[in-house]
Amino acid sequence: MSSNRLLEYALATMGTATIAALVWFETDPEWVVAGCALLVVALMTTVWLIGHEIFLLQAMAVLGISAFRISMHNFYRLNEPFSSSLTGAIWAIGLLAVAVPLAFLVRGRQFAGLPPWAAAITRHPEQPLFFVPVILLVVLFFLKLSGFKMTMAWFGEGFVVFILALWAKERSFRLTGLALMMLCIGKLGYDTLSFKDPLVRTTAWIGIGLLVLVVSFLYGKNREALRDYL
Repeated sequence: MSSNRLLEYALATMGTATIAALVWFETDPEWVVAGCALLVVALMTTVWLIGHEIFLLQAMAVLGISAFRISMHNFYRLNEPFSSSLTGAIWAIGLLAVAVPLAFLVRGRQFAGLPPWAAAITRHPEQPLFFVPVILLVVLFFLKLSGFKMTMAWFGEGFVVFILALWAKERSFRLTGLALMMLCIGKLGYDTLSFKDPLVRTTAWIGIGLLVLVVSFLYGKNREALRDYL
């Protein structure tokens, strides 16, 4: 790698590190994750406009830091009174999701001189940017909800992911949505065993049947389009 290239990397890294330090030390602790997620969006926008690989690598690094901070700080303090950890985590997850369309705009670009592991990330940045917020949201629902409410929240997330995946035509996204919905349908059947009221149990099973019909309808309607992806 040439000295000019190293200088470009160093200057870009110093600039991003300065902004990240300001977010980390000058923002309320519960909102640091939202600031980091916003920085990911800004870096992905920069990659789209300028096309320099260093900002894409920085975006992936800040994405990892954001996920770690949400898991170890915001999720850990969810039940503390007078804490905005939940709000900060929701905003951060939402901002990370906003970065996914930007990743589609820059994926597949060829950047010369990168090691194999970095080249793999720069070719498909939409994968980590998709799975990180999806997994974080699943964990958030698990921590804040329970029983039937948690199951329905997971199903809703899987349904939204599946619908968006049909539009994005991304196989891994589609399989994730389907897997999450199928898991929830199975869990919903297990949850109904604890319902003591026969009417409630019957209504729940009717709801399960309707959910299965909806998924089957969507699959059948898009069978030809899905054949190449499933």
